[in-house]
Amino acid sequence: MKKLFVIISALFFMLPLFCCNHKQEHSEAYLKALSYYEEGINLTSDTPLKNDSLLKALPKFIEAARLLEQLPEDMSKEEISLVSKTYHEMYKIMFLKMSFNTMIDALKRALYYQEMNIDSNMMAILTADLAVTYSSITNDTTEIMHYIRLAEPYLDTTDYIEPYLKVKSSLSLALYYIEDDDSSLLVERERMAFKNRRGLDTRKDSIALGMSLYYTPGYKLEAKPYLLKIFKIKEFPEIQRCVIMKYLADIYEEENNIDSMNLCNKYYETYFKLQEDRQLDDAYLSEQYDKYEVERDAKLNTLRKQKNKQERIILTSIIVLVILLASYIFVFNKKQYNKNILEQEDIIYNALRQHVVTIYHKQKDNIYENILKEFNTFYPDALEKFKDTYPYLTESQQAICMLSFLSFRTKEISLILNLRENTVSKYRNYITKSTGVKSLDDIIRPFIN
Repeated sequence: MKKLFVIISALFFMLPLFCCNHKQEHSEAYLKALSYYEEGINLTSDTPLKNDSLLKALPKFIEAARLLEQLPEDMSKEEISLVSKTYHEMYKIMFLKMSFNTMIDALKRALYYQEMNIDSNMMAILTADLAVTYSSITNDTTEIMHYIRLAEPYLDTTDYIEPYLKVKSSLSLALYYIEDDDSSLLVERERMAFKNRRGLDTRKDSIALGMSLYYTPGYKLEAKPYLLKIFKIKEFPEIQRCVIMKYLADIYEEENNIDSMNLCNKYYETYFKLQEDRQLDDAYLSEQYDKYEVERDAKLNTLRKQKNKQERIILTSIIVLVILLASYIFVFNKKQYNKNILEQEDIIYNALRQHVVTIYHKQKDNIYENILKEFNTFYPDALEKFKDTYPYLTESQQAICMLSFLSFRTKEISLILNLRENTVSKYRNYITKSTGVKSLDDIIRPFIN
């Protein structure tokens, strides 16, 4: 048992060492993931942003996530924060390339990790991005409003201007989807006024307002001056520029401005080639991300199963240890109890034996009666039970059994009972044969409780 406790103590002593090694591995993985993340950031920070830079950056971010992602409870705060930012960068790439199938998963994954390690700035950005993304790809106002409400607690118009503006844009689209056109346009104009008051560039917002006016019945022609701002923005996604040119061609057609209509339509012809390229990029990005998503989910599922198995082993080990400890305590206490009982019995036994010797030396008359009295005092009811079991034994024979129990030898018994040794021996032989016991020393013991 002592060896068992030594082994357990050694295991508990070594546990921190294993933990330290695990943390060291995480630290090395974190640094490597950080380098991949920074490489991806460098690629996406090109001005103007190049198409091939986006395609090259995604694998960098995927590799960073691959190194970082473990079971959340096994990740440090730094790892959780970095993997959240990594997924957000993946989302931004896929948003720019309009890779709708994967951008939502990446953004939700970023929010999933951020909720474990809340940074109000990142929470404002991620929830606002989810609101604006859902408003861009679906007319499900319930889903849009869910993320708007999720973003609101983190928004401060002073500190979080960009998320605030995205939420306003999402709200405008949600109102448009429920055909509350006036409220939708009002939110758009409030959004532009908010930026104007802070001296911020509103050209893209003007274009967004123009698109809203174009789709709102009765406001199509009013959209023209806003949409024309497209010519003042050099760095504007080309495929979206083509779409806006199509809107302008439609407006010029209503105005009967044929030359401008034809010019816009000619520009729009490049849309189909751009759309084809976009779809190829979308397929490439989706394939890269989907492949990692399957690998990631399989890895995390395996890790969860391994962790559950380890937890079961630990729990089983603890239960076994508790059982062993309880058994040890029980056995130890039982042994101690039995030892105490035996010690107590020895005290009683020796005291009675001493009393018998005293009676023999001091009381010559009625020795048997006096010994019997003492025996009943120390062991109540024992002799009565004995007599009921062996009623055919005489008083002398009963006395021999009693003194044999007290370990008196044949010669001592003969002196105490005033019998010849030969008679005592004969009685002893008779008793063993008639009762079937092997030794008279223990013949009375079963009756003593």
